Amino acid sequence: PEDIEVSITDENVEHINFGKDLDLVGVTCNTWLAPRAYEIADEFRKRGVAVVLGGIHPSMLPDEAIQHANAVVIGEAENVWRNLVEDFRENKLQPFYKSSELPELENLPIPRWDLLNNRKYFYHTIQTTRGCPYDCEFCTVKAMSGVKYRYKPVKDTIREVDTLLDIEKKLIFFVDDNFIGNRKHTKDLLRELIPFKIVYFAQVSLNLAKDGELLSLLAESGCRKVIIGFESLVKANLKQMGKDKSYKVEQYAEDIMKIQSFGIEIQGFFMFGYDFDDETVFEKTVNFINNTCLSEAILNILTPLPGTRLFQRFDREGRLLYNDWRKYDGRHVCFKPRLMSPEALQNGYNWAMQQVSSYESIFER
Repeated sequence: PEDIEVSITDENVEHINFGKDLDLVGVTCNTWLAPRAYEIADEFRKRGVAVVLGGIHPSMLPDEAIQHANAVVIGEAENVWRNLVEDFRENKLQPFYKSSELPELENLPIPRWDLLNNRKYFYHTIQTTRGCPYDCEFCTVKAMSGVKYRYKPVKDTIREVDTLLDIEKKLIFFVDDNFIGNRKHTKDLLRELIPFKIVYFAQVSLNLAKDGELLSLLAESGCRKVIIGFESLVKANLKQMGKDKSYKVEQYAEDIMKIQSFGIEIQGFFMFGYDFDDETVFEKTVNFINNTCLSEAILNILTPLPGTRLFQRFDREGRLLYNDWRKYDGRHVCFKPRLMSPEALQNGYNWAMQQVSSYESIFER
């Protein structure tokens, strides 16, 4: 509501002032930061400040989160936040708030970017869409934001770009889970971005390589890097995770070459530990990254996040090793792999990370 005084603290770049005079605190978190979010919430509540928890992890495990909060917002907050604030004012805060439908993204207020310590960041971030047309077993996007692909009108996104550039002119990251999920909408947006002469990067799906017009518009509008989840070089893994209909391993190298030919570098994501990975997968992946000259490679250990079908399957199969959420960060093995030991998966991941992150490897690529 318009009469509410708001401040934002991002613990990535600044310390939390627990002694600040506050009425209500909202804390958002993903799974591997949930333990720290709970510490923050507990500390404020000890001081008599009411706390609301939200974000992906509290949305997936609200009964856990409510142990550390006065209220939990389940899912996206736009449709329930005003009611929550009014309930708080009237001293009748409910334990859980969940919208009966996903919010539309048209005419949303511009986020309060001015409240951030913007000089602490290398780039601005903008979200133009929510949801994803894919339904991967390991991903939380569908559980949080549904399968319906929603997007802000182009005029609203342009207004937000304008606002951010007024704050400071610098790189922009379009943080959509799939920036090109609706290609017509994306093309309309890119045409409007061209006059701004910005430099930006975005997360996209691999079918980008099949659309020359879209590639041209991305390059012309200032896109210099795309982030693509290749996930695996093993066909059976892609089928198991639900990505085989649109991702063909035998076309990866050709698609990479096509995208890079437009002057757009690729940051490729790969994960280790799906059921058809054995100990040969690490060297195979490192060689592929080097041979295709991917400018950047992000490697992760498969992580069964709460709320995903993968978590449910591993739980059903008795394969989860622990629920120490701090280690659900893509860098620790928290389940029993099928074709290797947990130790072999951890050691193979560590070795592959060293290989692709070495100065020699980066220089060669």
